[in-house]
Amino acid sequence: MEFLGIGYQEMLLVFVLLLVVVGPDRLPTMAYQIGRAVRTMQRYARAVRDEFKDEFDYVEEQVKVVRGEVDTARTVIKEQSREFNAEMRALDAQLSTSDLPPLLPSSTPANGTETAAPVSNPPFESPIAAFEPRPESPVPAPPAESGKPPLVF
Repeated sequence: MEFLGIGYQEMLLVFVLLLVVVGPDRLPTMAYQIGRAVRTMQRYARAVRDEFKDEFDYVEEQVKVVRGEVDTARTVIKEQSREFNAEMRALDAQLSTSDLPPLLPSSTPANGTETAAPVSNPPFESPIAAFEPRPESPVPAPPAESGKPPLVF
């Protein structure tokens, strides 16, 4: 059996070297300090893991809330779209039974025999067009003096 890629022989060798270098008097104190340091690092690692878990739980909760809001908005939009389409169909039915000409050209036959011709409107002439300035002829450039380069700004 190996621990972190270290077998029994390597662990025994490290223990013997530690006993020779540190000495039998200070070995229990050093083992206690190493154990305490390992426990402290485990506590820190647990705290970091718990902090990340709390943050991920919070983010997941926020995602669920946003998804719920998006789903609610989607259903409201679909419902309003259905209502709008129903109102438009009702208005279309009212207009088709009235004697008024259609506002838009129909792509389907109006009475089943011939298609409705598009309504042609005369071109719109703006009353402001009479007050718009007329384009003037371009201003001629002054003659360039010979021998001097042109001025460039």
